[in-house]
Amino acid sequence: MARQVVSKNDLTRMQTKAGGPGKDSSGPAISRADNFTDRLLKYIPAEIVAVYIFVQGLILGAQTPSDGYKTLFWIVFIVFAILTPFYLWRLLKVKKATQLIISLIAFIVWVFALGGPFATLDWYKPIYGEILLPIFTIVIAIVVAED
Repeated sequence: MARQVVSKNDLTRMQTKAGGPGKDSSGPAISRADNFTDRLLKYIPAEIVAVYIFVQGLILGAQTPSDGYKTLFWIVFIVFAILTPFYLWRLLKVKKATQLIISLIAFIVWVFALGGPFATLDWYKPIYGEILLPIFTIVIAIVVAED
């Protein structure tokens, strides 16, 4: 499964361009537009989230009583946030700006739900992420990236 979301407009464009149903000169035949579940899986940058969770575990395991780890948490979060759209664009060939933005926001929401650097803020409560994550996850898959 290619990682870029395929809309009905994309499918029509591919058929017109290639002269046949679902043919795209740049890859395998595509027979249908992505459904809700397909979009959900494509929008969430699971690989980035998984590696972030691993790094977060390293930070939590190495933390000392000092506040130095808070800065490290924020640096790692920013690096992964910057890395997310570049990873999807360069390695997974996602070209749609809307999808790249949704995936970046999805990464941020996942980190927020996990705590990450947000847990170092006085106002943060884990329940905020626990409520936000399922709501966001349902809402993002409703959006169809068309660009």
